[in-house]
This record gives sequence, C-alpha cells and structure tokens, in this order.
Amino acid sequence: MAKDHPVDVWQRPERSGVGPKPGHSRHGIALAAIGIADRDGLASVSTRSVAASIGAGAATLYRYLKSHDELVEIMMDTASAEYDLGPSSEPPGIQLLNLAHQGRAIMHRHPWLAPLLLTRPSLGPNTLRYLERALAALQPVDLPGPAKMQTVAMLTAITSAYVQNELAAADSGNGDGVALARSKYVAEVLQSGDYPLLANALAGQQETGIPDKVFAGVITNYLAGAGVAVATVSD
Repeated sequence: MAKDHPVDVWQRPERSGVGPKPGHSRHGIALAAIGIADRDGLASVSTRSVAASIGAGAATLYRYLKSHDELVEIMMDTASAEYDLGPSSEPPGIQLLNLAHQGRAIMHRHPWLAPLLLTRPSLGPNTLRYLERALAALQPVDLPGPAKMQTVAMLTAITSAYVQNELAAADSGNGDGVALARSKYVAEVLQSGDYPLLANALAGQQETGIPDKVFAGVITNYLAGAGVAVATVSD
C-alpha cells in the first residue's frame, strides 16, 4: 500500500474503489484487523493477514484503504465505538471518571490500543463522538474551550499510560508480586524518617491490590488539579 495520511480515509466515500462492486466494508475490515491484533499483536496486522481473514486477496484491500496507516486508523476508531456515550445527569467529574473507566476497559480488551492513543490519536466519527460527549460533560465547568480540550486529551493520555504500566506488569509474569515487594520496600524506607515529604504524600493513598480504586484515585486527583471536582467515589 502507498503512503498516505491516515485521516484521508474519512474524506473518501466508503466504496471508492474501481472495478467490481466491493463485497466488504471498512467496518468488517477493521473488525478483522482488530481480531488479529488482539490475538497476535499489532505487528501481525498486515494487508495480507487481514485480507486472508476476510477471505479475500491482498489487492482487494486497495478498494477500501490506501495504506497500512489507514488500516490502523479505522481500527482505532472502531474500538472507540465501544464507549457508552449515553447522556448523564451526573456532575462533570463523575462523567469524565466514567469515561476514563470505560477507556481503561477498552484498552485492556485491545492491548495494542493504549500506545497508539499516546502517539497518533484517531479522528474518525466514533472518536469525534467521544470527544463531543466528553466536552458535553465539561459544559458546566468554567474553562475556556482550549483548556477543556486539553483536559480531555490529558484524561486519555493518563489512562493510556496507566494501562500500559498495568499491561507491562502483567507481561512480566509477576505483576502482583513485584507490586507487593515494592510496597514493602517503600514502607520500610519511609520508616527511617529520612523522607518526610514523601511519607506525607503517600499517607492515606488508595489500597494496593484494588486496581479500580487506585485508577479512580489517579483520575480523580488529575481532574481536581484541572479544576474539575469529582465527588467521593463509591466503593
């Protein structure tokens, strides 16, 4: 496939190829590619592997996509369709926390997604709907538009980085053991009294071993610093 800017795919009609009427869709191609990436990693997603997955020749994908980057673009946008973007009457901070929890779950279902979101955000229709929903949550917050966009972008970035750390720990084969060893080490070091500021900063932190609570604490602290208060998170 030739090199093209990935957002070009959204500026072309769905069926833009020449020749016989295409028998597939971008959505179907994206789902096939996601299935490969979920199972074998993003590096295994190629024109040939995706074409084989949908029962077509590699050249068939030229009727739908012009580059591998466009393929990744539609994969990312299709994953964004997994958000529940229904309206909510909850306070802005709670709505954003809910979106962050959903994002974390989606990135765990698709481990290849988190690194991409930090380096090449998608601009497809599902992604734009997510941005519109997040900005709707921020409507009552007294922040200028650019600051709201930055708040949403950082929410995604923090969630992506958090998930990458979780996945890296899991891949080590001893994630829980490493976390417990680190916690024990830090506790022993703090007892020396040599690091009073660090001890104060860590006092009352979320319980280890409860990932959802720890993640909620991270997001809540970020949003508070961004000027978006989050009510007490229920257990």
